[in-house]
Amino acid sequence: MGLQIQMNKFFYNVSIAIPLRQTFTYHSTQKIISGTRVAVKFGSKLKLGIVIEEIDATNIQTKLIYQVLDNEPVFSDVELKILTWASDYYHHPIGEVMGTFLPTNLRNVKTVMDVQESFSGHTSPDNSFVKNLTQQQTEAVDILSKLKGFQPTLLYGVTGSGKTEVYIRCIQEQLLQQKSVLLLAPEIALTPQLEQRVAEQFGPSVGMYHSKMTPAKRYKVWKKFRTGEINILIGTRSAAMMSAPKLGLIIVDEEHDASYKQHEGFKFSARDVAIKRAQVLKIPIILGSATPSLRTLRLVDDKKFGLVKLTKRITKQNPPKFSILDINETTLISGLAPQAIEAIDATLKQKKQAMIFINRRGFAPQFICSNCEWRAACNSCESSLVLHHHSERLICHRCDSAFGVPSHCPACNTEQLAVVGTGTEQLEITLQELFPQIPIFRMDKDSTKKANSMESLLAAIHDSKSSILIGTQMLIKGHDFPNLELVVAIDVDQGVTSLHPAAIEEMGQQLIQVAGRAGRSDGNALVLVQSRYAQDKNLLQLKKGNYINFAKSILAERKALNQPPYSFEAIIKAASPKTQTNIDFLEQLRKTIDLKRCIVVGPIPAMQAKLRGSYQHHLVIQAPTRTQLNGMLQDLISVLSKSKNSNKVRWSVDVDPVEF
Repeated sequence: MGLQIQMNKFFYNVSIAIPLRQTFTYHSTQKIISGTRVAVKFGSKLKLGIVIEEIDATNIQTKLIYQVLDNEPVFSDVELKILTWASDYYHHPIGEVMGTFLPTNLRNVKTVMDVQESFSGHTSPDNSFVKNLTQQQTEAVDILSKLKGFQPTLLYGVTGSGKTEVYIRCIQEQLLQQKSVLLLAPEIALTPQLEQRVAEQFGPSVGMYHSKMTPAKRYKVWKKFRTGEINILIGTRSAAMMSAPKLGLIIVDEEHDASYKQHEGFKFSARDVAIKRAQVLKIPIILGSATPSLRTLRLVDDKKFGLVKLTKRITKQNPPKFSILDINETTLISGLAPQAIEAIDATLKQKKQAMIFINRRGFAPQFICSNCEWRAACNSCESSLVLHHHSERLICHRCDSAFGVPSHCPACNTEQLAVVGTGTEQLEITLQELFPQIPIFRMDKDSTKKANSMESLLAAIHDSKSSILIGTQMLIKGHDFPNLELVVAIDVDQGVTSLHPAAIEEMGQQLIQVAGRAGRSDGNALVLVQSRYAQDKNLLQLKKGNYINFAKSILAERKALNQPPYSFEAIIKAASPKTQTNIDFLEQLRKTIDLKRCIVVGPIPAMQAKLRGSYQHHLVIQAPTRTQLNGMLQDLISVLSKSKNSNKVRWSVDVDPVEF
């Protein structure tokens, strides 16, 4: 008789990065650690999978795991727990959630990971510091460095109060304890001084991780942080789950920033994932901001978050004075009031810098025919095309479609074409004509496309004395301009009149942030806010320069109306080529909702009603508790997964939405 060898079979639930809300069972003849990448046959294709857990299974037909790709798991058990939570919380397929936090190189079944766990402790940090601390900074460091366990704490510091220096001392304390630190920034390109200052202090211990790096460089940093070769990581959203051998502290800089929320695919908040990670790991997390989010302020009020304040600038200079300029009876020159131009002229004569803040890039936001009602609009998005002067193109800022600029109206064939509104390009051209001898620097998405262009632009600004700065919100985040004496904010009335629930909060944050760039050297700065609603109560509140009082007044209104953050929201989003298809789909879904448990609004068109050829509609669900909202969403997704109509639309769930 021949000798028969019985091979052991081990069964595993495997996540695969596909839009299905489930895992798949495969078997192997070898033991595989949870969190390990594997190659599996899915249909006729070979796909990347991640082993979630081993299960007991008998008498079921399963496919053999084709190949084990790693000697070490890419995610630890603790990280798998957090990722599973994220999948459940945001109601998103687990495979896509895990893929979000893998370096691009590791999302390919052909890549075999070459990481060896070699953590052997950190190098001793340098105890010498470039800057001395103020008394407030010293007190803040003393409190924050003593935090133990999960203690989320808001570091509220007015602009110029030195939050970065406090971060550095807290990082130093962790390094002395042989721990790693994760420092999240909303957009690396917008916070070069944060990067520069931390790297200046800790040198080779610091790594960067963001989308402007090549996949090879991101993978290299991922490996180094994972093995302890570097112990401080500065990164954007995808860095929120970066593996580290001994993570001791998470810092979320500019915690209020909407850029922490991803709007495509897996719609997660990196800030909230970081908070959950700190909770599971039982480590402190510091949330820093000069303009904290309403949600964070509510958690502080409820004593769930701690609070540390930095209320004084490190230069001891007074904050800039606010002035609201009523422009109702004013003839504007490229969006600027004559009083604003006079103020710019006076500032330049003092050999100081002036900044114009406008959150519109391009030359003009609308291109129209003054003879008929024709308006240049994107065929795919139905939004106005923006005229870009330098490239001589009409560009859709939603889908990036670009078109030539017509010489005649396509509707009536006249030559009476005109622009409406102002963008950064138009301001640049106008100010060059008004002040031909003065250097003008424009900072927006268009002027910073090339590699290192942001760094070069900032260096030129710092080297200049008398100059004009023009820019979008890129210009107001995290930058230090010592010679800036005047800020003119134009086109802010969208924040006053918008129906967007977060518009007022965002407007307040932007105005306080932009004001904070000015007057850091002598305390004589001025902020001119142009508005047609000069008596608006929110603008008048902001005029006082106290963001916390402004935020608390909005919180009081939200509480009275039971709006977030005093209730909890999610949106079921539907997109299809036909409006009625969306409406029918969402109406059918609405009928399954128990209206006694929540408030439902919709179906309603999204604020951007059409995008890339598809119409967008929403069903907004609001519940008094997060648990109730989560239960409602679980029920709805169960209905959707069984619905025959769900394949007629592209639907998704957005929990804690930022965009509507």
